[in-house]
Amino acid sequence: MKDTLRFEEQDNVAIALETLEAGDSININKMQSALTVAEKIPQGHKIAIQNIAKGSAIFKYGHPIGNAAVDIVAGEYVHVHNVLDPISNWKENYLYEYCPNSLSEIDESFRLQNPPKLYGYRRQDGRVGFRNHLVVLSTAVCANKIVSDIEYKFRDVIAITNPSGCVILPNEVDRIKEILLGIARNPNVGGVIFAGLGCESVEAEWFYAQIKDEKPCAFVRSQNFGSTEAAYEELEKKVVTMKEELAKQQREEVSVADICLGVKCGASDWTTAVASNPAIGFASDIVVKNGGTTLLGETVGWYGGEGVLTKQARDKETADKIIEMLTDMYDRAKSMGRSIEESNPAPGNIAGGITTLKEKALGNVKKGGTAPVEGALNFGQYPAGKGLYVVDNPGLDPISLLGLTCSGATVLLYSTGRGTPVGNPIAPAIKLTGSPDAMKLMGANMDADLTGISLGQMTIADGGKILFDKIIAACNGEPTIAEKLGHREYAFPLLTGAL
Repeated sequence: MKDTLRFEEQDNVAIALETLEAGDSININKMQSALTVAEKIPQGHKIAIQNIAKGSAIFKYGHPIGNAAVDIVAGEYVHVHNVLDPISNWKENYLYEYCPNSLSEIDESFRLQNPPKLYGYRRQDGRVGFRNHLVVLSTAVCANKIVSDIEYKFRDVIAITNPSGCVILPNEVDRIKEILLGIARNPNVGGVIFAGLGCESVEAEWFYAQIKDEKPCAFVRSQNFGSTEAAYEELEKKVVTMKEELAKQQREEVSVADICLGVKCGASDWTTAVASNPAIGFASDIVVKNGGTTLLGETVGWYGGEGVLTKQARDKETADKIIEMLTDMYDRAKSMGRSIEESNPAPGNIAGGITTLKEKALGNVKKGGTAPVEGALNFGQYPAGKGLYVVDNPGLDPISLLGLTCSGATVLLYSTGRGTPVGNPIAPAIKLTGSPDAMKLMGANMDADLTGISLGQMTIADGGKILFDKIIAACNGEPTIAEKLGHREYAFPLLTGAL
């Protein structure tokens, strides 16, 4: 007998917890079934546990994830060859389930009776950082050389180069401002130096004026110094001076309420929804229930899960903003003659057992846990209060992680099903997986092994508590594996690029 997993009673498919061969008998949730497997089904992929007529809905997680393209017989393999994605005209068929009468709060069991000791850097605006980075930000591609040279010499300095900065439309100018100010204001940044050329769309001095009263800040304008070498020398002097200033800053005792957690999944497979993302949601609920903040990004990953998010919305304004964010992204794709569903799920997702965009989305939103959604933030916007917020940012891992830090995330939980080494320059990224394959391939890059959940040896709660402990350790200064290995990947979410 081989094991399969059905999430909800109404589901008509189950997940193969091991590779199934034709003729195998199966257990469904540890209970013996009379079903015989009709064909080989890879681990993590779906098997029909009932006959499903052509055109009928396929249910997983208690939600319809697609429709049968042909008659599917119980025991058969259910995947892209016989399933139609329900998201083919999203704007006409999205789910809006805002219902204030059904909104529930996080269960009281998530409240900590003995909160852990936590130490961080209290900034002037009251926010708390758990790193004390000196960051050098390029305001234009023409200043990238001196910025890169600084990081080469000072490995403890975070250097962020800029792919643009000039000959750009006003909306791109606004995006550059959102990115650089978002990074500079992150509480993990103790001090910041802006490095520019002097004739870009938004000069280094302008950024300096926005930040100088908030934290140690300086700027360098290369055209003031006559050569690249002279500009670099000036930048190095400012780096040395600011490093000495930041070294005097000390951690103080803070609390879980000071955590701003960013949650992300990448290279998703069947274990992402089974194990990793629900465990992240559990850890997030601990943070939020105890006064902290969680940011859920990856707008492109919400299509098909918008009903869950709007149902969890604290107010109608938030529910409406979630739909507005998704509509704007959908329309941008349509304006280029393409559609969102053409890019998602990715080939790796499909190989990992994810069939439709809706199936992926329903796993994606599990990272938010059970907390009400307090607000929907634009890129670079910081939350006004505590609790769970959704953030409008792209899905590509380095951009999405950067987007979370641009809205104030100071620690990141980042799940992967297929395996990825990506980190982040601003916030410690705690890498985790529930995939036995990912642990075999890239286990050395993982901070938390949650394969026990996928294999039925560990509960979601067990995994969530492991992740919460990892959050506390990282916030108290323990480097994550990505930090130890020097993974500082990032990319700018440009709108149109240079003209």
